[in-house]
Amino acid sequence: MDAQRALLDELMGAARNLTEEEKKGYKEVCWDDKEVCAFYMVRFCPHDLFVNTKSDLGACPRIHDLKLKESFEKSPRHDNYVPKFEAELAQFCEKLVMDLDRKVRRGRERLAQEDITPTPPVSAEKSEQLSILEEKIKKLLEQVESLGEAGKVDEAEALMRKVEMLNAEKTLMTQQATNERGLTLTQEKKMALCEICGSFLVANDAAERTQSHITGKQHIGYGMVRDFISEFKAAKEKAREEERLAREKEAEERRRQREKESESRVRGRDMDERGRYRERDRDWERDRERDRSRERSHRGSWEKGRGRDWNHNHYRGGRDTRGRSPPRHSRRRSSRSPGRVY
Repeated sequence: MDAQRALLDELMGAARNLTEEEKKGYKEVCWDDKEVCAFYMVRFCPHDLFVNTKSDLGACPRIHDLKLKESFEKSPRHDNYVPKFEAELAQFCEKLVMDLDRKVRRGRERLAQEDITPTPPVSAEKSEQLSILEEKIKKLLEQVESLGEAGKVDEAEALMRKVEMLNAEKTLMTQQATNERGLTLTQEKKMALCEICGSFLVANDAAERTQSHITGKQHIGYGMVRDFISEFKAAKEKAREEERLAREKEAEERRRQREKESESRVRGRDMDERGRYRERDRDWERDRERDRSRERSHRGSWEKGRGRDWNHNHYRGGRDTRGRSPPRHSRRRSSRSPGRVY
């Protein structure tokens, strides 16, 4: 009935049965309304997984509409809402799994207690029968011993055959009691627990029954829930790892940028220093060149003046205007004798 109603809603719209007056105040439901099931929009609704099982969660109080789900998938806001809806679904599923895991732990404890349960004793009826047989065998052995002492060999042998028959009966009865206890213990150990859905199973059961359990709604439903939680946690861990690597990469980029800026500042200081040194060298060279120029200028003036004086003195007989003779370029002897030792 619900499937048919959903099909009609999809084909004709949810307001198909409303009157014109009712349609005036009718507001069409959108996928982002609170009345719409976000779990159904993004993945699956857990209420749909366990219908008519021991884990039935009942009907979902929110709207499940395939048309709204298609609208959500085509919406430009789809990627922005998916993480939020998945986080809400993961939180709901984790609560389900926590409750189920408590049930599984209780099941394990129950099986552990049954495994250490002592072997049940022999029934009272069997025990009484064994006691009667042992008493008969004891009395017959006493009679055999008495007949043997009296020399009645034939009678003693007849009683011994009877004792052997009773011993065989006792052995058979004891074996039957042992088999019953072993069967009881074996039946108790055959119980097993499904770790996926928490159901009790019969170990080594027929393949058909095992397959029926695996393909059942409860087992498949809890399998979907556990798989989704594992997938969600893996994706979250991956996103966290990618974020960490991005932060490390960004920090490394900032460090390299700081190193480049530091090197640039050091290089700038070095260039400034070299520039100052070069400027100072240029100033020094300019000063030297200026001094050389001045020196050359003074020397040229002096040589010109000296040339005029020399020419004038030459024509006046080798004397200058002050009455001094020109210098003689003669080699002066040393007053010391070359062979003299000081």
